[in-house]
Amino acid sequence: MKNVSKNVFLNALVCPSLGWLLRSGEPIEQLSEEAQSLAVQFRIEQGTEIGRRARQLYPNGILLDEKTLSLAAEKTATLLADKRQAVIFEATFLINGYVTRADILRRKKKGWHLVEVKSSANDKPELVDELAYTWMIMMRAGVEISSAALMLISKEFRLGMPDEALFVEVDHTDDALARVLEFANYWNDVLKQTGAKTMPEPELRLACKKCPLFVECLGKGINNHILEIPRLSQKKFDSLKELGVVCIEDIPATFELTDNQAMVRACVVKEQPWVSSQLRETLDTVIWPAFYLDFETTMTAIPLYPEMAPYTQIPTQYSIHKCSGVGKVMEHKEFLCDPSKDSRRELAENLIKDLERRGSILTYSTFEKTTINNLAQLYPDLSDRLEPLTERLVDLLAIIRQNFYHPDFHGSASVKVTLPVIVPDMSYDDLEIADGDSASAAFAYLALGRYHSKAEIEAVKKNLLEYCARDTLAMVKLHDRLHAWE
Repeated sequence: MKNVSKNVFLNALVCPSLGWLLRSGEPIEQLSEEAQSLAVQFRIEQGTEIGRRARQLYPNGILLDEKTLSLAAEKTATLLADKRQAVIFEATFLINGYVTRADILRRKKKGWHLVEVKSSANDKPELVDELAYTWMIMMRAGVEISSAALMLISKEFRLGMPDEALFVEVDHTDDALARVLEFANYWNDVLKQTGAKTMPEPELRLACKKCPLFVECLGKGINNHILEIPRLSQKKFDSLKELGVVCIEDIPATFELTDNQAMVRACVVKEQPWVSSQLRETLDTVIWPAFYLDFETTMTAIPLYPEMAPYTQIPTQYSIHKCSGVGKVMEHKEFLCDPSKDSRRELAENLIKDLERRGSILTYSTFEKTTINNLAQLYPDLSDRLEPLTERLVDLLAIIRQNFYHPDFHGSASVKVTLPVIVPDMSYDDLEIADGDSASAAFAYLALGRYHSKAEIEAVKKNLLEYCARDTLAMVKLHDRLHAWE
């Protein structure tokens, strides 16, 4: 049995069974698959680089990189006792089955200044919880903390600036200490629950809806779980739980639901899709020729290009399928930015040309509208040609949400869910890049020069273009099948 880590403790507070799984070392298939994804790999690398740069701010600091936790904890104790050592990185503490590593410890006249380094530009409560966890363990280990802070990414940083400009330190001494005192109440419970021989019995909570293990836990074998009800409030969830209702089809007819929630229940009970009387009329408002548009973007902690702030969302490519009528593709146009430079202006200019002057522009969310508006703000001299594009936008996702529901949607209207239901003969399974997060990471790797051979670079570009083109072709197919739905 492993020690209780920050991840185990904070998850156990929400769900003891998840905390047990994370501590036990039992293989968790869903989490293992995610850990292998290109997007997760890139996020980990970004975090590692941010940590490295943060340490460079203290050239006299000592980094603990011992092979085992016990050796790291022993060296930590030695360094803490050595008053000549002012800064310690990754100070390690093992106490009564708990473990933590402090990103940065700075010795002060009285006690230590604890710093948690984060690759986020936003100050969030969950980050304070992580800071508080480390403080709690150190307090139990007898180490006095006089102040605590988060080191976040500064939005004012630009390429070429020194590493000092990359960070902003936010003091959280008071609120972190308050959380330490709260967490202390769960010290024994979490240790007992996560260290049990068998996993604690899971308890259904509204938070289960966002858990990656739900389908293999309390959701296993349940085809239409009540958590698939749209906008299910805590009050309604608690009421259904008290009634012992787990499946949507078992919700009593007298139970108060919104019109949309009642529609979902009716679809599940009847095992039939719901089609509004306005669907055909809404789809018929499309002006032909129509352009099916999809953007891909990337966003990095350390800017890829000069004069760009951290976490600027950069449009990196687009795909456009032009159709003369429903399902009638005339041509396909696409653009992929040059990863070696900021190519947003070139993308904007080509977009204006490829979308022409007339015809509806179909998208699958409001993201394309936001992206076009951002480009118009970035290039005012192009705004008179970019802004009119937004007036031609037709959101296919909104049309589906307002006019069509299928029991197999299971509460979601994302294209990855609706496509196999409405267009079962089309998928993303054959693609090397099959999701937006991986596309974002792949482009960032191109920009950072991580791919070396020409063949590898061209293969990645080809994969990016194929993925984006599949997104717009999926919209063409969805529109076609919806139009023909009886």
